[in-house]
Amino acid sequence: MYTSDPQPGDASGDGTEVLLPDAGDGGKDAAKPDATEDGSPEHDAFEEYVDPGCPDAAAPVFAFECDPLAPPPGGCAELEACYPYVDYPSDPCEAEVYGAYCLPAGYQTQGQPCESPLDCAAGFVCVVSGSGNQCVRVCSLTDPATCPDGQVCEPLDVAGVGGCL
Repeated sequence: MYTSDPQPGDASGDGTEVLLPDAGDGGKDAAKPDATEDGSPEHDAFEEYVDPGCPDAAAPVFAFECDPLAPPPGGCAELEACYPYVDYPSDPCEAEVYGAYCLPAGYQTQGQPCESPLDCAAGFVCVVSGSGNQCVRVCSLTDPATCPDGQVCEPLDVAGVGGCL
């Protein structure tokens, strides 16, 4: 249900009637949740941590078959693109694999939606953002000028590789 309730200083700035959602009873019947062991203020979440018992952290593995920071196609064949990736191991004692591989290039560019890296054009990568998954231009974290004016090179999961946001 919506109510018509003009408010001084509303977004329109001219006192125009604005439709606002009805606040209802404001949650007056809501009750405080029961405190449980996991919800009590005295509970320490770190007590739940279980050390996987790895003797030493394994060094990350690098597997680059192309260069995602090079001009497209980044060392790949024509109609392909170089896509950076991280392969997270299922065993906590194993090392992550950081790399880039050549795959058929997509067509989506900056800010356009994507469901997988293959949706993005050469020189772009699919990232999760507050606006949903979208393609962003690949950039070098050591050279901020690789992004257009008004955008910033933000780090991706692959060391040294960023995306223009």
